[in-house]
Amino acid sequence: MKAALLSDNYKIQIVNVEKPKIKDSEVLIRVKSNGICGSDLHAYRGHHPFRKPPVILGHEVSGMVEQLGKSVRNVEIGDRVAVEPQLGCGECAYCLAGKYNICVKRAAPGIGSWNGSFAEYFAAPASKVYKLPQDMTYDTGALMEPLAVGVHAVRRADIKLGDSVAVLGVGTIGLMNLVAAKKAGASRTYASDLLDYNLGKARELGADVPINPNKENLIEAVQQRNPYGVDKVIITAAFPPVWEQAVKICKRGGRICVVGMFGESVAVDFLQLLLQEKCICLSWLYRREDFVTAIEIAQAVNLSPIITHTFPLEDAAKGLQMMDERKQNIVKIILNS
Repeated sequence: MKAALLSDNYKIQIVNVEKPKIKDSEVLIRVKSNGICGSDLHAYRGHHPFRKPPVILGHEVSGMVEQLGKSVRNVEIGDRVAVEPQLGCGECAYCLAGKYNICVKRAAPGIGSWNGSFAEYFAAPASKVYKLPQDMTYDTGALMEPLAVGVHAVRRADIKLGDSVAVLGVGTIGLMNLVAAKKAGASRTYASDLLDYNLGKARELGADVPINPNKENLIEAVQQRNPYGVDKVIITAAFPPVWEQAVKICKRGGRICVVGMFGESVAVDFLQLLLQEKCICLSWLYRREDFVTAIEIAQAVNLSPIITHTFPLEDAAKGLQMMDERKQNIVKIILNS
């Protein structure tokens, strides 16, 4: 089968590799759509801590079930599916508590023996395969993974009906958080980003107040509409100035949820947070219930504005290069097999 192999930093090659052989508890999926994730870009640049060349990247995947392991009962050949691309050990305290997303031995595509999904076929544990509605496109199906990230973060942030919410950074993950927050009942939503193009996408997806901090003062813009600040803040653009903005626009007794990965240390004024009883939480990946909710949301919300480019698998190098160079407006690139 064909696969897009990261053979070296900044080098993607289309190669022929053996089709995966599945275990009794696995399914073989004929891949239809893959989203290029920010973590794929990190690996492409040589910055990912675990995914190192040579490796087949990809984990935001949808496709059709082609083969079943002997013990598989939850799906059938021909089913349209998306995949939750992680597997806990099932034995540690975290897995036993249902928190397998923080399992100390968590497995994921592109790490160890589990090849990524930038290929014609992809093997996955049947327990991590979710049926898609018949009227959902495969491209939308590939968005279930990043949408599940947003759903999990909204749960961690405890966003409820009537909450005011600010999402700082509206790339793919920020937009997914925005969608999930609105479906959870957020009343007024703020979207902050340095790119007007991304803010336009946020408005398409229902953001009430898009703000470009390069053009207007974010803190003042929020306080003019919510004098006490917002109930919940979600950080997906993980940079120190964004942290400072989050603290200032979060109301007393509010909650700040960090989803983005900070690449540098951030100064935290715990006294200010203490005196105003502001809570900080962090959100990592997703769990089964988040994937189930993501599929439900995708049936009610048009996610197509998030997809800005589609290419065949053979153009994986072009897609990653485009993401790396950022010479044009991009939110989500989908690779079709």
